[in-house]
Amino acid sequence: MRYAILALVPLLSACSFSFMKFDNEPVVQAAYANGATKNKVIATGGKPDSEVSIPEIKGTCLNYTLRKDGETMPFYIAFDKSGNRKHYGYISCQDARVKGVFKQ
Repeated sequence: MRYAILALVPLLSACSFSFMKFDNEPVVQAAYANGATKNKVIATGGKPDSEVSIPEIKGTCLNYTLRKDGETMPFYIAFDKSGNRKHYGYISCQDARVKGVFKQ
């Protein structure tokens, strides 16, 4: 039985780490960068799919859809009112809000 569990690990990890293929995308690199700002991210990553207000951080959140090798992945970057990056990740702004990412 324990060998069956070991056989599942590669399958589960492949799904869990599929986002890593997007790590070199320009908008992701811009979000990861030290001192990332809204202006720098948009200049690098282009116009987002949408922008939503995030009252919890008194700022905004940009939604992007990353595309590579026929796959898509949501990616969000949230900024405070000064345009400084506060949060980012491989989900949408709406999902981040539901998960409580923006709660102070």
